Amino acid sequence: MKIKLGKTYSSGKLLNEKCVEISNGKFSGFCSGEEYDIDLSSYIIFPGFIDMHTHGGIGIEANSASFDDLDRLSEFYASNGVAEFCVTTVTDSIENLINIEHLVSRRISEGTKGANIAGVYLEGPYLSHEYRGAHEEALLAAPNREDIDRLVAASDGNLRVLAVAPEIEGALDAIVYAKSKGIKVSAGHSAANCDEAMAGFDSGADIAIHTYNAMRGLNHREPGFLGAALARDDVYAELICDFVHARPEACKIAIKCKGKDKIIYITDSLGTAGLPDGEYKFGPLPVFVKGGVARIAEGNLAGSSLRLNTAIKNVVEILGIPVEDAMLGVTKNPAEALGMFDKIGSIAPGKRAHLTVLDDGFNVVMTIVDGKIAYKA
Repeated sequence: MKIKLGKTYSSGKLLNEKCVEISNGKFSGFCSGEEYDIDLSSYIIFPGFIDMHTHGGIGIEANSASFDDLDRLSEFYASNGVAEFCVTTVTDSIENLINIEHLVSRRISEGTKGANIAGVYLEGPYLSHEYRGAHEEALLAAPNREDIDRLVAASDGNLRVLAVAPEIEGALDAIVYAKSKGIKVSAGHSAANCDEAMAGFDSGADIAIHTYNAMRGLNHREPGFLGAALARDDVYAELICDFVHARPEACKIAIKCKGKDKIIYITDSLGTAGLPDGEYKFGPLPVFVKGGVARIAEGNLAGSSLRLNTAIKNVVEILGIPVEDAMLGVTKNPAEALGMFDKIGSIAPGKRAHLTVLDDGFNVVMTIVDGKIAYKA
């Protein structure tokens, strides 16, 4: 199949090529000629978006999703330009998390109609009580090798990221152990001071969970978890650019500190994404959505209703970040952070043929996943 390209970005550059060829679900090379199977020359084109931290949408959430729900969720993500996503859990019992992993692995094996499932992101239960956010406090736990072994075994190779607050009991050993099993470790929901955070990053955690949110803030004499995350050149920073979780100025500071290659734009979306205001559930907790903003009864923010194409629109149009830099945060950077850049994240021969097609207003026109149209406006 040959696709005529429009203004196309990959790996932070505007491509000169005007045609890409797809064979067996992968990019096989760039091409020339006058005959095309799909003409996208009027649009802006990116490698397929990756939402590596998202809990759900359209009334579906990872912890309670059925086998068919995961497929419907994949179609929702495709409508937002997403070609790959991580099924991201909230704090739950180890037994329930294992059941979720089994379900996701079966869904991955059988495939989805929309976006691909890149794997599982376990956010909790190894989090700080003080900075738990919308996670159920009674279910928080200290990590241990036995439980990590169970979680790794149950995932059938699909556990991508494990979240750990670096200051809690057993955290540093858990980070080292998870990394030895090939699992990426993110750090956050953390009361860590700067030294404790640095120890977590030194142990192998290299992703800061939704930067600014649910972490000890920055002070000039005690930089806290936030200061450590922003100062480390080897740490990716997740960022929710709905400008509710962090003001535009704060988002811009994070982007300046991390540089274009270490920012990952996420939605952290709940099952409330794509739904009207009202009362819903986030795991075991009731969630109240007003004006598109989700909070638990205590007033803590509970994920977002953000769509990834809207996040990029905000980054480009409001923060003034160049398109070629902004796109890295939803393509190359999350692919690298997940250890999947050899498969996804850019338009290159041998990689999965994922494309996100937008109009000038950042509205999704088409999402192509493995060389097939998964969404068309």
